[in-house]
Amino acid sequence: MFIEVELAEIQKSESLSHPQVVILKEKGGNRTFPIFIGYYEASALEMSVSGYVSSRPLTHDLIFNILDACNLQLTQVLVDDLRGNTFIGKLVIMNSAEEEFLVDTRPSDAIVLATRIKAPIFVNEDVLNIASHPPEEEEGKWSQDEDLL
Repeated sequence: MFIEVELAEIQKSESLSHPQVVILKEKGGNRTFPIFIGYYEASALEMSVSGYVSSRPLTHDLIFNILDACNLQLTQVLVDDLRGNTFIGKLVIMNSAEEEFLVDTRPSDAIVLATRIKAPIFVNEDVLNIASHPPEEEEGKWSQDEDLL
């Protein structure tokens, strides 16, 4: 079973060597969990959230250009597994015949794409149960020493 989540926060450090943190929150619930991402992915996510449009296509724009050229649509993104300390994601792509295809992706890229077009983000309930923190633990910033990437 998948649970819908939403982007709750981006914790971005100005240091390229420190992990950046994306906090996803259960939609209509209290559970949250961190995903540690790279600096450039965090920057792309900030641009997506703010609605920034580049004069030339950036990497995530290129993906949408390819989808459009092939008459495909991103319908949702999934965080469907946790292997060791690494989250695994999927893009759910639909063609004109309404057939769905799953494409392996890093959750950080999937979240950027989802925020760009306001597509829903879903997390496997087992992954959410493992990775989530109770709301009372959320008050402090997520530490870069967290073991979930």
